[in-house]
Amino acid sequence: MKKYTIVSLAALTFLIAIAAGTVSAADTLSAADTVSSRTNVCNVVGTNYECGSWSNEQYPVIDLFGDEYVPLLANNDDIREAHVDKLAGLVLDSNETYTLEKGEKLDLGHGYALGARQITDSIDGGKVWLEFTRDRQYVADQNISVDSENNKTWTVVLDNVQGENDIVVMKVHVRQLFVGTEKSIFWINGIWLIDYSNARTLNIGDKFGEFTLEEIISGVDESNLGSLVFENVSVSDFSSSATPGNKPDKSTDKSTGSFTSWCRDLWACITMKSKATF
Repeated sequence: MKKYTIVSLAALTFLIAIAAGTVSAADTLSAADTVSSRTNVCNVVGTNYECGSWSNEQYPVIDLFGDEYVPLLANNDDIREAHVDKLAGLVLDSNETYTLEKGEKLDLGHGYALGARQITDSIDGGKVWLEFTRDRQYVADQNISVDSENNKTWTVVLDNVQGENDIVVMKVHVRQLFVGTEKSIFWINGIWLIDYSNARTLNIGDKFGEFTLEEIISGVDESNLGSLVFENVSVSDFSSSATPGNKPDKSTDKSTGSFTSWCRDLWACITMKSKATF
């Protein structure tokens, strides 16, 4: 009798240990999966301009769920000083060559355009008078000299972009020009533009689809330019429904119950076997 009782108790203890271990492992795996799928960290990175004349320069960019945005950055500021919480969509970063004549306009997209108001040539060097517009409304203009490489880039800076001043919104590089008796043309081989008119300031709690902004981290140095931390709303809601104190899912309860019943039946079988043997 004692022999079979000892064996029975050992068997039952073993089964309980298996059951407890199985539940613990499943719970741990579920918690890890929930945390990893719930949090999404989007980092600001430094990106080189496509234009070869600016290849040694970088601008900040952040990928938010498939769309590229540029944190607002003041002219001459270090890239780590970009405003992580104030973003504008990236419209253009191009090294394509565009040819324009006097009076022509180049459609840049999103309502922005670049027009050639005047092309002149002189002993001091050629100049191009460019005008930047949005929705046909004047924004800025500049005479660009092509006598030296340093003067071929027009950097457009604007004030009061989401409350910030001296923000770089566009860069244009004029490669060369030609002034003839019947036609004057010039070539652009670099354009960078952000959608500053539709820029937005982010706040904790803002939603991007199923994601909610949880934290805004400012830049520290060139290797850490800042980041945005999002929480997956749908995963969070699902996770909270399984927290202690709430009713467990029926399928989980059913699975646990069936295993418990199986242990009970096995114990009864062992007990009967021990009695019969006795």
